[in-house]
Amino acid sequence: MKKITTLLIMVFTLVAFSSYAFAWAPRDQGQPDSFRPGDSRGYFIWHDDNGLHMWTTTRGTRHEFSGVIRTNGTFVDVHGKRLESDDYLRVDRDRNKITFRFDTEGGIDGVNFRIDGGSYANFDLFIDGHRIDRNEIHIGDSSWHPRSSDFTLYR
Repeated sequence: MKKITTLLIMVFTLVAFSSYAFAWAPRDQGQPDSFRPGDSRGYFIWHDDNGLHMWTTTRGTRHEFSGVIRTNGTFVDVHGKRLESDDYLRVDRDRNKITFRFDTEGGIDGVNFRIDGGSYANFDLFIDGHRIDRNEIHIGDSSWHPRSSDFTLYR
């Protein structure tokens, strides 16, 4: 009986820690409350049951959003969100880097993706060819701001 109890405790501990190790931080969860297409400007980034999302919107004025997203894992299920013919979204051959350029004018442009096996996603974000102000980057349902336009989200 003692062996079975010990085995069950070990299995429970492994399951508990393995699911935690592969979960994104709680503050990264949920679409930012400040996301209002056409009424706000910036990058909006979050995680939910469908993966990671990075969307852009503006207050009706055209802006060019560009940058690179990197991971130590593999990007899978990469899909553009409302991309037009002049928008650019590319995943490199090793599937650990996404390069993008979105021309956004009041609507939404973005990318949705999952990361297989990695422990982080690094974002290096620009607007109109310049680093975007960190206050225009909104992460998770509380819309927190990173320390700079080059930041990393960890699992």
